[in-house]
Amino acid sequence: MDSERRKLYRHGVLLLLLSALLGLVVAAQPPHAGKWMAAHVSGLMTGILVIGLGALWPEVRLSDGLRRRALQMGLTAAWLGLAANFYAALVNLPGPATDPGRQPDAPWQLFVFFAMLAVIVPATIGSFYLVWRGLRG
Repeated sequence: MDSERRKLYRHGVLLLLLSALLGLVVAAQPPHAGKWMAAHVSGLMTGILVIGLGALWPEVRLSDGLRRRALQMGLTAAWLGLAANFYAALVNLPGPATDPGRQPDAPWQLFVFFAMLAVIVPATIGSFYLVWRGLRG
């Protein structure tokens, strides 16, 4: 369990480091800087969330298999979420808040993003559910 907690801490700090470096990209004023800023802030929040998960990890009471599954799903969602935000900024993917009504530059860009979301959303919800379940008892 201690190695899992340290793994969460390491991944969380690495997410923070990469997101801070992404802030340098934002400072360089790239095209569509708002999307890069969103990726930067999202990565910072995800890093803090993963560190927070590591802090409560000793309190999670699950079987070894479910603990590994919760850890795996949480880290998968965190890293793929950072990649999805980076991708959205890179291809200038429109969003409902950033570019309402604008279509993607190429239709395949949206399919790639939706494929990522098809993994991120269930992995996030599954991980949160397992952690919640492990905190109940």
